[in-house]
Amino acid sequence: MSEVLQANIFFFITSVAVVVVTILIGVALFYVVMILRNVRDISNKVKRGSEVLGQDLSDFRAAVKQEGTKAKNIVDFFVGRLKTKAKRRTRKTQTKKEEKSES
Repeated sequence: MSEVLQANIFFFITSVAVVVVTILIGVALFYVVMILRNVRDISNKVKRGSEVLGQDLSDFRAAVKQEGTKAKNIVDFFVGRLKTKAKRRTRKTQTKKEEKSES
């Protein structure tokens, strides 16, 4: 084969490879852009959600400051419930221990 023919074949193969690689890079960039759009949408939703949550927390904080005694009563109610459950458990374990010691 002559050198000119070999050079033409080389340039043809190189041109085809460059076109294929360019198409593949274009497709990859398209998917990257789509992924980045989804990430942007998700971050916007998170931002809006955090703003709503912040507003809710500030409303809750204001309500607690306004009705502090009611909030204290609610906390006392739950603490009292937890204490009674703890007492019930200790009574049951004490009676079981007494029954075992009698046996």
